[in-house]
Amino acid sequence: MSDRDELLEEACEALVVFLRKSVPSLAETVSHMGLTLHQFRALVILYAEDGCTTTDLADAVGVHPSVATGIVQRMVQRGIFNRHEDPDDRRIRRLSLTAEGRELAQEVVGTARVQRRAQLAALDDAQLAQIRGALETMTAGLAASRATV
Repeated sequence: MSDRDELLEEACEALVVFLRKSVPSLAETVSHMGLTLHQFRALVILYAEDGCTTTDLADAVGVHPSVATGIVQRMVQRGIFNRHEDPDDRRIRRLSLTAEGRELAQEVVGTARVQRRAQLAALDDAQLAQIRGALETMTAGLAASRATV
């Protein structure tokens, strides 16, 4: 294994450990808001990508489309999501947030931001600049990989 491969493995492991340790506090916060983690992710995704389909949402959340259908149905019943016909293709149903859903999403995103900010506060300025640059590069890589799929 090359030095780079070793470093990649170590970085992946460190990221997985961080995410694993940070999820319980997020899960607790989300639970207090009456959401499951999948519902939380769906809410945040729809907040960022208004007008997506249930299939788009399934892909983004990382669940089977039938699971996403259940998530959407529960969110519609709670008055958080709306489903409406695509004006260009009546077979397609688009999702949007209701006013209540937008308010909840803003609260959820704000709470998650506060938690992430507290976690990032452990870094010094140079480390913050490095992680910001790394995340921007990784995000650009995600966009590029989606464009080629």
